[in-house]
Amino acid sequence: MVIFEKAAADARLRGRMLMRSSLWLVLAAWTLWAAPAADAQSPAQAKRFIIGFVPGATSTQRESALKSLGAAPVDLIEDFNAVVAEVPAGPAEFAVLEDKALANPLVAAIEEDVYIPNWLVDAEPSFQAMPLPSWASVLAAIGAFKPKPVPWQRPALPPGVDANEVPWGVLRVDAPAAWSKTMGEGVRVAVVDTGIDGSHPDLQGQVAGCYNAFDSNASCMDDNSHGTHVSGTIAGLLDGKGVVGVAPKARLYAVKVLDKNGGANLTSVIKGLVWCANNNIQVANMSLGAPYGFIFLHWAVQYAHSKGVTVVAAAGNDGKSVGYPAAYPEVIAVSASDPDDKIADFSSRGDRVAFIAPGVHVKSSIPGGGYDFYDGTSMATPHVTGLAALAVSRGAGNPEAVRAALNKAAKRLPGLGGLEQGGGMIDAALLAQ
Repeated sequence: MVIFEKAAADARLRGRMLMRSSLWLVLAAWTLWAAPAADAQSPAQAKRFIIGFVPGATSTQRESALKSLGAAPVDLIEDFNAVVAEVPAGPAEFAVLEDKALANPLVAAIEEDVYIPNWLVDAEPSFQAMPLPSWASVLAAIGAFKPKPVPWQRPALPPGVDANEVPWGVLRVDAPAAWSKTMGEGVRVAVVDTGIDGSHPDLQGQVAGCYNAFDSNASCMDDNSHGTHVSGTIAGLLDGKGVVGVAPKARLYAVKVLDKNGGANLTSVIKGLVWCANNNIQVANMSLGAPYGFIFLHWAVQYAHSKGVTVVAAAGNDGKSVGYPAAYPEVIAVSASDPDDKIADFSSRGDRVAFIAPGVHVKSSIPGGGYDFYDGTSMATPHVTGLAALAVSRGAGNPEAVRAALNKAAKRLPGLGGLEQGGGMIDAALLAQ
């Protein structure tokens, strides 16, 4: 509990003005977003807050504190002594509520359990959604067509591997060169996302477990497509068809924290991370994010890190600074490259970026047995997650060792600065040495 004692102290010392101003910035930004779907909880339907108590606060003391605030508990995040409660106070009254809560020495922090309509932020567009050229223009271009060269050497594939099964991103990180030594056998990888369609031909038998943060008794079926696409890049089967992932023998765990629109309350994502920490997950892929940080989201990241979970997250798709949770120091933040080894225009960047990976025109699995091409740092992130799984299978036993192994195997891309690529592009062949 040392980590949470420090976190609780830091939260109180952070200052009320910072917490208050951050909340108003977040609320102002989200007011401009589209309204969530009718089947999802929104701030207009319930005013929910997360109230974190100092270590050692008993259930009786928590109940007394909640009663003094007029708050009714609706959920408990027991691992760091936090209660999710409905409070009869709107955002305009948050300052009063905060002052009253933090006047109690047992309360370490308080923030709204905000509903974010789309944790996927900028939805990754499919190249197949682009307008098709006319047939006449295609015919006119055929005679002059020449394959566009890429600035990187295409590695040779191992015997028996069909080139049509290997997406360009998996080839770019040289994953096939590692497969003679490791395919990520047995490494436990969580996809913290919209769920996974485990019946997809390239994912059959790959999903070893499930946690649904909305309803622990419900399935983790992907009702969006995002989580299934991410999963194919991590651990698609090597079976001569479809797509193969970076670590085709890793064990996937579907951690469904987002609804069909990519939305969720803050607590949903937090509970997903806590589940990873408590269920021996070794690598967690978080192809999601928000433009602002949260006290309790950081606590969840720290908790997972302390339990040995390597968290890999998307840097963001707004071309600006790295979002959250990727920006937390415990997290490996991934920016996106294109086939020319340039940073994708949409990719976020900054000193929090750890590595760059392919994130443009990425082919992977989608629900129903199909395939599609998506763009985004969401698509770059699972390449690094798969590489982290390979590192774990080669002996990296904790998040620090995984990061060190990835750093050792990374190469800087010419023409890009550190703010765009961090340590560079990871080479699986070096990782497997």
